[in-house]
Amino acid sequence: MISALRRNLKALSITLWVVIAAFVGTSFFVWGKGSITGSDPTAVATVNGEEIPLERYQRLYRSYMEFYRQLYKERFTSEVAERLGISQQVVNDLILETLILQRANADGIQVGDDELRAKVQAIRAFQEDGRFSRERYRQILTRAKIDPATFETEQRRELVRKKMEAMIREGIKVSDMELKQAYDFRREKVRAAWAEVGIAQLMAEVSATEAELEAFLKTNPMRFQEPERRRLHYVLVSPRAFMASVTDADVEAYYKEHASEFEAPRRVRAAHILVRVPPVGGSEAEEKAKAKVEAAIKRARAGEDFAKLAREISEDPASAGSGGDLGYIGRGEVVPAFEQAVFALRKGEISPEPVRTPFGYHAIKVSEIQDGGRRSLKEVAGQIREKLQGERSERAALAKADEVKGALQGAKDFMAEAGRRGLEPKGALLARGGSLEEIGRLQALEDTLFSLAVGGVSSPLKTPAGYVIVKVVEQIPAAVPAFAEVKGKVAEAVKRQKAETLALARAKALAEAAEKGDDLLGAGKKQGLPSGDTGFFSRSEPAADRRVPGEVMRVALGLAVGKVAEPVATPEGVFVVKTLERRAPDAAGFEKEREELRQQVLEQKKNQAWEGWARGLRAEAKIQVSSGLGSATP
Repeated sequence: MISALRRNLKALSITLWVVIAAFVGTSFFVWGKGSITGSDPTAVATVNGEEIPLERYQRLYRSYMEFYRQLYKERFTSEVAERLGISQQVVNDLILETLILQRANADGIQVGDDELRAKVQAIRAFQEDGRFSRERYRQILTRAKIDPATFETEQRRELVRKKMEAMIREGIKVSDMELKQAYDFRREKVRAAWAEVGIAQLMAEVSATEAELEAFLKTNPMRFQEPERRRLHYVLVSPRAFMASVTDADVEAYYKEHASEFEAPRRVRAAHILVRVPPVGGSEAEEKAKAKVEAAIKRARAGEDFAKLAREISEDPASAGSGGDLGYIGRGEVVPAFEQAVFALRKGEISPEPVRTPFGYHAIKVSEIQDGGRRSLKEVAGQIREKLQGERSERAALAKADEVKGALQGAKDFMAEAGRRGLEPKGALLARGGSLEEIGRLQALEDTLFSLAVGGVSSPLKTPAGYVIVKVVEQIPAAVPAFAEVKGKVAEAVKRQKAETLALARAKALAEAAEKGDDLLGAGKKQGLPSGDTGFFSRSEPAADRRVPGEVMRVALGLAVGKVAEPVATPEGVFVVKTLERRAPDAAGFEKEREELRQQVLEQKKNQAWEGWARGLRAEAKIQVSSGLGSATP
């Protein structure tokens, strides 16, 4: 999953991630420079004699950190970042980018000023009312502390890289034989028998002596190591304690002063029929798709049901099943060409001609229109009152936190001083990834706590629950607890290990008997094991029996009829599986899936061609990575 997400990340402009992060107020560097230790180099790597500047590494590292932070949310910690190897990802990507640009330069591939200007002006973050704003562009880059010349250089590099990728990918074709092989691989079905030797049941049957537990802890201490922790005293100043009154006059005044907030935009409910154009389909495919949509429009205008046509024709899997319905659409929510066409239609109208977008050709029908306009004071009074109360309570809580912070920071007894100030102090023992009562887990709060020295008191930190002031009372380094403290965990680990060994042995005996001709289902039931017949399934259609894990199904798909696989270990148990029957794909279904399959196989082949070309560049290159960053991998 992570590799796919990284590809999606790199499909965007990496630098743009930094700009957007800065624009929303998160332009800060997380956990330093990312695994650079020792001396601070000016270059992180040298590729064929060309240095990769540290500054470029830092920008890309920051964008990756922001990407993964959004992906993992509160689960993203420095330990997760280390496991993901983000620093190495960044170095690898910068090395590859440098190699691509070096080859582009050798081949005379360049990007003109007009191309660069069009790319920058198309970035939505720099637009106001759908048009590029130079002032907004300047403000965002200033806030992100990025020089416009640097930003534009990075964008030019990205465009060159995309040109090179397009050149490598554009010549790739897919043969009918490849399509048929892919169809057979996807649709061939098997039926299998299975039995599971469960681990939980065996754990209840096994036992472990005190000596075994102590020996296991001695051999595997790191499995039970407690992370670094901080003992804390803290107070939460909650806005709920400062509920402010809001009068009707206050509400009315806000409504008048912020009239634009209550303007409801015009929205339309639309449905569409999409016929895709293959990425390298050429003029013939283009005309074919357009003609198909023209025919659909003609049929719809002649009285045929648009929803029925969408279910029959549309190649948009997300909406075809619901008659092409896209729900209500506002401006800025769809691509410009589609937006222009849909907002030009009246209720009940169908687009007079096919609409071309990057996805293909569309027929569009508008079924409902919600006219824009200002919502009345009566409609929004409750919303305004709640907003004003929240803002006033928030300000009061912050004022209280600012009022007491000096006393708490200078107090010998934090808890006693908090009580004298009318606050309810609390204590906690916190490790990275842990949460505080009423507050939960916040990365910014965690970073602050683990940067404070013992005895240090934080400034008021904003959290969703209010403002928190924290004192670090004790630092407890990472360590393996005493045997008595972790005895229960050790016992569970030892019993599980024994149960897994026993489960594997029983599964092997069951598999050997089944291979010799014994009835696997009968043997499984006789031993009281969960077992069953999967029914027919394929790589595109899972087994109806949901008790069978995906890895077991994949093993069965690769077995010859009558064969028994080696036992398949899963966290829940060890499975024995025997393939009973194979069924060839339905030949008639091939034509129905041909185009969708062609697109998928073509994209896969293009990715393989691009990745192979990139690996070839790297294999021929002279690369030296700075110490402290580790070795980069392809």
